[in-house]
Amino acid sequence: MFEVKLFDRLLDARFRECAHTELAGKSVILGVITSIFLIALKFGAWQMTDSISMRASMNDSILDALTSFIAYHALLFSSVSFDRNHNYGHEKVEGLIALFQCLLVIYSGVMIFVEAYEVFIEPKSITNENIGIAVMVISCFAVYQLVYFQKYTARKTDSVLVKGDSLHYLSDFLMNICIIVSMLISRFFAYMDVICGAIVGGYVLYSAFQILRSAIIDLMDEALPANMREKILHVIKSVDGVKRIQMLKTRSAGMKKYVEAVVMVDPHISFIQATKISQTAETELQKVVEKIDAIVKVMPDED
Repeated sequence: MFEVKLFDRLLDARFRECAHTELAGKSVILGVITSIFLIALKFGAWQMTDSISMRASMNDSILDALTSFIAYHALLFSSVSFDRNHNYGHEKVEGLIALFQCLLVIYSGVMIFVEAYEVFIEPKSITNENIGIAVMVISCFAVYQLVYFQKYTARKTDSVLVKGDSLHYLSDFLMNICIIVSMLISRFFAYMDVICGAIVGGYVLYSAFQILRSAIIDLMDEALPANMREKILHVIKSVDGVKRIQMLKTRSAGMKKYVEAVVMVDPHISFIQATKISQTAETELQKVVEKIDAIVKVMPDED
């Protein structure tokens, strides 16, 4: 649904020359613009329909706009090079902001449940259902385009911030679908609005824990995924002069990957040859993994 080869090719052609940070920034800015449009659209629809699901969706769009705005500035800060007090750069700010996103999403999910409970106690009839449905169809179309672009960006950049942002809008997309179902059925079943609100609230909370998991992985220096580690090992082993790999450590911080390896080489080669092996391995890694900081050390293999 969010990975169509034709669309991906079109995006590749358009953003082929974009750096990862620039692409992530465009994704987050598009989120802010889309959220502002949706807030205005849903506010008008809520006033006309008095739907609890519509109000919940509008509140979620407000939080989406806020988190996307914060995420954009976090991306700018994370791209700042290392300084005297931050020798490894500022990439981990992405994980910290992702935690903040998680708290906002949890708040959004809890408030949806609260509002659904209030309507369950004092049911309200939905009016102007056709207007509400039309607004939600427009919202679905707008959010689908945004989520697709953010999913594409997340695959290209592996940014935890963009992944978190896309989860916000994916929940919004599903919420819009639930509201359409609610408005179609609520005229026959009064509590359908409450049920749909509760379903969306549950998914929003599930999304929050997905964001939390990504942030923890980033902040706790968890190793890179197994398939990426295998790729890194393959690249290093293919360098002429490398006899075996003694040690490999990996981690990520935001969009950046860090690799530290110790390789064993022939003990009889010169210092210059050993240095060349190290530099070649680092260069080859930079070719296959974008935004990587690789350090490859060489040691004589006495075995």
